[in-house]
Amino acid sequence: MILAPNHLRRLSGSKILFYTLCILLFGACKAGKKTVSDVPQATYNQPTMEVDTIAWTDDTTAPEPIESDEIQMDNSGSDLNANDTSVPSTEKKEAYNISVLFPFYSDAYNPENDRSRKKSLRAIHLYAGMQLAVEKLEKEGVKMNIDVMDTKGKTDVVRSQFQKNSVYNSDVIFGPFRSDNLKIGAEVAKQMKRPFISPMNPSSTITNNNPYYIQVKPSLESHCVAITNHVMEKYSPAQVVLVARDKSGEKQRMALFQNAMEQHPKTQKGERFREYLVSDYGNEFDNMQFENYIIEGVPTVFVVPSWSSETFINNVLRKIRLVKGENEVVVYGMPQWKKFERVSYDYFDALNVHISSDNQLDKSKKNIQNFAKAYFYKFGESPSEDAYYGYDMTLYMGRMLIKYGNQFQSKIDAEPYMGLGSAFDFQTVYDLSDDNLETAPLKYIENKHVDILHFKEFVFQLVE
Repeated sequence: MILAPNHLRRLSGSKILFYTLCILLFGACKAGKKTVSDVPQATYNQPTMEVDTIAWTDDTTAPEPIESDEIQMDNSGSDLNANDTSVPSTEKKEAYNISVLFPFYSDAYNPENDRSRKKSLRAIHLYAGMQLAVEKLEKEGVKMNIDVMDTKGKTDVVRSQFQKNSVYNSDVIFGPFRSDNLKIGAEVAKQMKRPFISPMNPSSTITNNNPYYIQVKPSLESHCVAITNHVMEKYSPAQVVLVARDKSGEKQRMALFQNAMEQHPKTQKGERFREYLVSDYGNEFDNMQFENYIIEGVPTVFVVPSWSSETFINNVLRKIRLVKGENEVVVYGMPQWKKFERVSYDYFDALNVHISSDNQLDKSKKNIQNFAKAYFYKFGESPSEDAYYGYDMTLYMGRMLIKYGNQFQSKIDAEPYMGLGSAFDFQTVYDLSDDNLETAPLKYIENKHVDILHFKEFVFQLVE
């Protein structure tokens, strides 16, 4: 399924959303071999559900992964073996079958409701970028038969979709966004022995012992390691203070930073970052005191692995600015900070704020401007970051198919890639719970590339 046929008249405003949902609701276009599967008419009465963004929390409500006896028999009549993790030989083809299972929420779409439109936009812009990549790949000689399904964010819908022949016959599956739905797909893909791509979810707890699961978004741990490595290249552990609220989740993030520091080659035995836990006595966090953490004469580095409360972050930065005086201070935060609306940019500038990011989109570059023009010509609006990301991800995966065939994930760790705004450096993640490095089983494959951005000239820029 293509979002729009060739020679599409330019659309205006948010018509990309309307046009895409019309295709989802009323059938696929004729251009190429693309199909839309099992999408009902819109009813507008679906309860509102938020699309997963960077959550980095364990999903305790997700159902257990489905067992092998819930999977249909293959064409030979034998059960798929869930315990067989051997990867079959790769096969190069003239055409590849691709399944895309995204939460478009077409049955809940209401064009007069802002929240209804917004919850569909991530999937729509992601797939719009994918479409442009597919068109480029087809010009490079790769034929792709794409089957697009709307998961609606529901586990029962996802379960039924993974029972379909079109998914079973796929060479590659682009999976859902939500953790519970990804767990279903990851187990099925492992039994089917198909590369299964998680495009949006950074959770590290989706699957285990799965050589087919490809996580494109770096995990929270990867972000913590990237920040720690950047800090350790410039400062000593004694200069660094971890700041978080006195909550179990945020204290666990402190442990990730301490572990990353312990693994750094510059760390001396017994060294640790200092820690400051903030007790939440009220929404304004007036109890915070940073005076005793400022070091005279050398930079003091505050690392704040928190993002759920803009009020907390704003007050942390306000308090640090008040007490730092003429002393140099550097603050490291998380990627969500880039989208904060209630935190003063004056604090970002005064405190030399850095953040981690899996996106380094520089709109001043010619190739990115050319993409934006092509996207606008096709869809009538400017691309979002998700559109650039969908393009980069699909172009990379498609070229891996060309080079290595339908089991390309076995070679993915040898092929780093820099796209328009996203870089990919995939590595195998191992289960080190028993501390036996030589025999540790693999967990899955993850993109470990994380950049550090610096707030400069009123925008976040890639650190030079």
